[in-house]
Amino acid sequence: MQHKNLQTANKTAFLIIGVLESAWAPLIPFVKDTFSLDEGEMGLLMLCTGLGALTVLPTAGKLCARFGAKPMVYIAAVVMATCLMLISLMINVRATAAMLILFGGCTIIIDVAANVNGISVEHKTGKHLMSGFHGGFSLGTLLGSATMSILFTIGMVPIWAVGICSIATIGLMIWGCRDLLSKEELLTEKQVDNTDKSSFHIPVMVIIVGLLCFIMYAAEGAVVGWSAIFVSQERGVDIQNAGFFYTAFAVTMTVMRLYGDKIVDSLSRYKVVVGGALLTAVGFLFVIFIPSVIAATLGFGLIGVGAANIVPQLISFAGGIKGMAVQNIISLINAFGFTGLLMGPVVIGFIAKNYGLPTSFALIAVSVLVVAIVTYRILKRTTS
Repeated sequence: MQHKNLQTANKTAFLIIGVLESAWAPLIPFVKDTFSLDEGEMGLLMLCTGLGALTVLPTAGKLCARFGAKPMVYIAAVVMATCLMLISLMINVRATAAMLILFGGCTIIIDVAANVNGISVEHKTGKHLMSGFHGGFSLGTLLGSATMSILFTIGMVPIWAVGICSIATIGLMIWGCRDLLSKEELLTEKQVDNTDKSSFHIPVMVIIVGLLCFIMYAAEGAVVGWSAIFVSQERGVDIQNAGFFYTAFAVTMTVMRLYGDKIVDSLSRYKVVVGGALLTAVGFLFVIFIPSVIAATLGFGLIGVGAANIVPQLISFAGGIKGMAVQNIISLINAFGFTGLLMGPVVIGFIAKNYGLPTSFALIAVSVLVVAIVTYRILKRTTS
């Protein structure tokens, strides 16, 4: 029963960050229209979340080790919810930028705390559980985007929609994250992981896997940051309904992650990763080249199906790379991944300003095809 509580708390922590991150996505078109921003300016504003994340990244692990996972998740989640409330007031661009910097920093704190806690729970239970934990994140993105989209559809103004979402999320956190591990337990796991630590060296394969995760997180960031704007500008969808297209992506990704372990057992890791990358690219092509709302919905859904299990399986593969402590490998890959998630929308914005959003999405599709080629080469001989 104790192990079940530990797993529930960890999955809830991932769910919390998913809800809060995805609640920002339906707000993006409102921010863009309120301040009359073009694609480049909106991309620059999104850069603020990346700035906050990269600023906090070097210290997030130390904070978690010093204070424990539970207080870091609690504090960072409350700050994120407050930032969303202030953003929804649409005060001015500078205030929004400041809130996004703080929002991005807290995102990394919760992510690191949840992952460190998850690794500790895996050691305690002797089970592989990270796919399920990340499934909690995907479920959170689904709940957050769907809730905000529904509230906007019925005509609720941003401040009230964010308030309802934030209060419900904080209540869930207080109830569901009670059994996150203490700092003493996390430190114990860290000491165990560090017993074989030698001189600091980054194997080339870790860099390769990190870059692949960078691309996949950038693809996800493209959907989070620009799907609503794409369908409103390119497909004529009302701004109040635009968030549902991200929901299609979130639904399929959630389902595929929840069943991800069984799928990998049936097909093998390399088939899931390579096939997933190909499906992701096809999804982007549907969105770009078929001028239909139905095609856009199907395309974003395919992206979710394809991308769902790529990063979890790459991280699982990276855990077996020799020559570097496991916790350092995971931290470095997370750094690559979240840089892609946060920087991807920014790059897309600048490209879209000069060449249009379809061209930006096409570039993402080509990058994902590179992932398919590289992972086929490095994973086929280690199929499991």
